Amino acid sequence: MVHREPRLEDIPASSLRFLGKDVQRIDDVALVSGSVEFIDNISVPGMLHCAIKYSSIAHARIRQIDISKAEQLPGVFAIVTGEDVRKSTNLSGGFPEGTGSFCMATDKAHYVGEPIAAVAAVSRQVAEDAVELIEVELEPLAPAVDTLEAMKPGSPLVIEELGSNIALQRQFIWGEVSEAFAQADQVFEDRFRWHRMGANPMETFGCISQWDPVTGMLNIRGSTQSPLMYAAGAAATLGIPTNKVNLTSTQRGGSFGGKGNARGIAITSLLSRKAGGRPVKWIEDRMEYLTSGSSQAWDRYYEARLAVKKDGTVTGFHVKLIEDIGASGEGYGAMGAGKPLSAFTGCYAIPTASYDLTLVLSNKVPTTAYRGMGPPPHFFVLEQMMDLAARGLGLDPAEIRRRNYIRPEQFPYIIPSGNEYDSGEYEAALDKAMEISSYRELRKEQERARAEGRIVGIGVANTVEPGVFDWNAYAIVGMQAIGIPEGITVSIDAFGRITARVGFTSEGQGQYTLIAQLLADYFGTEMTDITVTPLNTLGAPPSFGPGGSRLGVATAGATMKAAGKLKKKIIEIAAVLLQTPAEKLEFIDGRVQIIGMPEAKVNLTDIAGVAHGRSDLLPPGMEMGLEATGIWTAHGRNPIDDQGRAKSYLTAANACHIVMVEIDRGTGRVKILKYVVVDDCGTRLNPATVEGMTQGGVAQGVAAALLEEYPYTTDGQPQATTFVDYLLPTMNEVPMTEKFALVTPSPIAPLGAKGCGEGSLHTTPAAVMCAVNDALASIGVMAREVPASPHRIWKLLQAARQPQE
Repeated sequence: MVHREPRLEDIPASSLRFLGKDVQRIDDVALVSGSVEFIDNISVPGMLHCAIKYSSIAHARIRQIDISKAEQLPGVFAIVTGEDVRKSTNLSGGFPEGTGSFCMATDKAHYVGEPIAAVAAVSRQVAEDAVELIEVELEPLAPAVDTLEAMKPGSPLVIEELGSNIALQRQFIWGEVSEAFAQADQVFEDRFRWHRMGANPMETFGCISQWDPVTGMLNIRGSTQSPLMYAAGAAATLGIPTNKVNLTSTQRGGSFGGKGNARGIAITSLLSRKAGGRPVKWIEDRMEYLTSGSSQAWDRYYEARLAVKKDGTVTGFHVKLIEDIGASGEGYGAMGAGKPLSAFTGCYAIPTASYDLTLVLSNKVPTTAYRGMGPPPHFFVLEQMMDLAARGLGLDPAEIRRRNYIRPEQFPYIIPSGNEYDSGEYEAALDKAMEISSYRELRKEQERARAEGRIVGIGVANTVEPGVFDWNAYAIVGMQAIGIPEGITVSIDAFGRITARVGFTSEGQGQYTLIAQLLADYFGTEMTDITVTPLNTLGAPPSFGPGGSRLGVATAGATMKAAGKLKKKIIEIAAVLLQTPAEKLEFIDGRVQIIGMPEAKVNLTDIAGVAHGRSDLLPPGMEMGLEATGIWTAHGRNPIDDQGRAKSYLTAANACHIVMVEIDRGTGRVKILKYVVVDDCGTRLNPATVEGMTQGGVAQGVAAALLEEYPYTTDGQPQATTFVDYLLPTMNEVPMTEKFALVTPSPIAPLGAKGCGEGSLHTTPAAVMCAVNDALASIGVMAREVPASPHRIWKLLQAARQPQE
């Protein structure tokens, strides 16, 4: 039986009034009026405050911890150390296997910023004072900081039980790769370095944990991105039944993968238990977030090779990746090395590819998830290689891409690494981007600028955004699961008002608005008649929440399922009221009418009143009320084979960016002169939301390409501990882009929509770096490290001058 997802035409409306329109988001009023309750706004009776003592040494044996002075400080109620943790908690799961960790250092500290002890006191100030009184004796050990050195035999071991700092090493070969390179007219190869960077939401992590000593129930409030997953994780870490953990996710001031902090949840829970069940609150400050939180990702060394025919056709692509995941695999950072398999060859019909992957442990903060979850650095490498080939063959960068695109008639298209793309028109995106940017005129302008001695470059980049992830995308690093459900419960009250209950809270992407748009169109109501409310983890339907460019698609699928169940019941009730068989009725525009006799009708409000208040008018055996739950899961996902191939991400959005930059000869600073985006995410359910996420992704992509970095000293000391050192972009660095939307609806996703939440972060770093290197090519140098900071570019400019001098 062929599986069919709902389409726009399945919505019972003569015309769509809200879907596909730039409607006002229902969650914005509370945000702009300041009435949203974030975690730091919450205070509960008897609440204590947590402060944490961290290791100041990257690698050290813990010889002694003396908490006696801290215990005597008035206002201190509980102190937790590694000894408590070892006795009463379990190692967290880690990816790859064997890389899990305790929530606090037990026998040794593994990185600067690892928790060593924690205090619960009457105020944060008292807790901080108590932390200063805790005396810790550390025996410094040689740290493994340099990734390439950490791989070598004899290097200091981060996790001694593993016997090596190489946590995983695998090779994947898709097709006749050796033959492709042997038969190529030219082979292009190079090395690249992507330095650590990551999520920096406006709000850091926070939680309030309260352990009930009578019932054994653990109640947690927290700014968590995926509450059901973190509740299950807390239960496993603390060794309690999953139905004894109730996590209420508060609305969040952004996330981008940086929210969760399982360590913070576990530490506050242990403190609460030690304090006799009093609630314990911890709000991570910015320095804690930067040096020990879920802030760092993508510490990568690349080697890449491209096999190319003399006409520019690419026949093979090889990537060798060495990724440093820090001191453990607790933060899901390793999964970012698995996701590139979902779009390994990008927009291109490259028939063969191979992947040589090594994951390495070091005495640095464990890496975590970040928007894009791995492909942005991969696409940076792929697009640089396409440009190298273009220069080597004397082709325009746009032309070599055009010659290698997957064609519209080839969809659905299975790429060498196994994932299936649903649809796309990549050449149309390029053509539109070239039109909007006046590409040929830009090239002429570039020639004039170079004649004046200016360093100007133009970048063209295409990428695919894998959308609607499945766990099998990360199976190569040890994730053993398939299927990610997203549920919603929709109820209609006696007055026709609609309430939708979900298992996630909002963090800015507008999913609540999407639900209201869809339900209003489906049931013929106004968006103001609809309330969307989140439930805690003991009350919510199955849910993952935001992440993996999936929630808009998944929520639409779940909502359509629930609405379809309600529609069936509504028609059955109307059949009694209209004394007409159900098969002769239709539901449209908020009413049930006899097919062919629209004047014979009954409105939804009247049907709802009967459903709730007139059991005598209901069909025999029908339950009162109007409520239904829909649970949606991507169809057709399968286990990986021995080469990691599987259908993992359901949809494949795509984009083409064209960027023009100028480099200052004196400072190395890159200025963006023009930025054009053409993107295609299928049916745009709320264009304004897509617009916002696209522009935000450009901001993060520019920052990744030019600014953001977490450097470490040779002894493992973090050097970006404040925003003085970690450079975030401002409006002066981020251009306002010119945008155009193409629409090729997905034939396999609900309503034809494609995941677009991570969006332009996939493309922007590649596009900006293509432009930077196009500029630098005129003086004979190339930027191979990201970020291409002013200092790095300045050094390249100096290197270019030396031969002349």
